[in-house]
Amino acid sequence: MDRTFFIIGAISAGVAVMLGAFGTHGLRDRLTSQLLETFETGVRYEIYHAFAILVLASALLK
Repeated sequence: MDRTFFIIGAISAGVAVMLGAFGTHGLRDRLTSQLLETFETGVRYEIYHAFAILVLASALLK
C-alpha cells in the first residue's frame, strides 16, 4: 500500500510541476493577473497535497 501512495504522490507532484510551467509559459499572456494568481494558488495547493501524500507514504514505511 505504501508504494501506491508513493506513486500517487509522485504523479501528483509531476502534474503540479507541469501545470505550474504551463501557467508560467502558456497562460501568462492570456490571463489577467488576478486569474493567473488564482491559477498559481491552485497549483501551489496541488504541490502541498502531493507533498502530504509523499510524507504519508514515508510514514507508512516505518
